[in-house]
Amino acid sequence: MKISINYVVVEKAEEPVSEGFQAVEIQDSFVYKGKIIQLPAEQPMYLDNDKIKLGDVILFAKYSPDTVEIEHEGKKLKFVKLSDVLAVL
Repeated sequence: MKISINYVVVEKAEEPVSEGFQAVEIQDSFVYKGKIIQLPAEQPMYLDNDKIKLGDVILFAKYSPDTVEIEHEGKKLKFVKLSDVLAVL
């Protein structure tokens, strides 16, 4: 799949499950945590001065008008505009 130069493809970041007690993470309903699974091939992407790479976990605005959700090969994916990325974790 080829994507636009201004977007990254993100899937929901799964937290590893361990035995014993777990801290419950409360997530804001307007912020989404996802893992980057595809970047545009034409040029590198940067947030501030840090290069964004495959596998990075990011926070982005969930209800941005530029964020699009699709289902591809049984996975729910989001196309997130680079300007909607709030942080790289």
